[in-house]
Amino acid sequence: MAELKILNMDEIPVIEVEWLWYPYIPYGKITIVHGDPGDGKAMMILQLASILSRGDKLPCDDTEREPIKIIYQTAEDGLLSLIHISEP
Repeated sequence: MAELKILNMDEIPVIEVEWLWYPYIPYGKITIVHGDPGDGKAMMILQLASILSRGDKLPCDDTEREPIKIIYQTAEDGLLSLIHISEP
């Protein structure tokens, strides 16, 4: 049987968080975007992906950054739900 070891919080090293977009999206962490259907979550994430892939500045952030490659993965929506077709 494994021995239970109790750690005091003062034994845990402090690690500074690095931010992709402070204070919203940290590097190396999971970020969850939550809201009701139709609130624009997918549109917001696709806009962020577009900004980051061009190396543009994020809203409320003056950080200069190089363009990065983006992978967009969703488990909820089919491809057709991401395509908006305007009617004439």
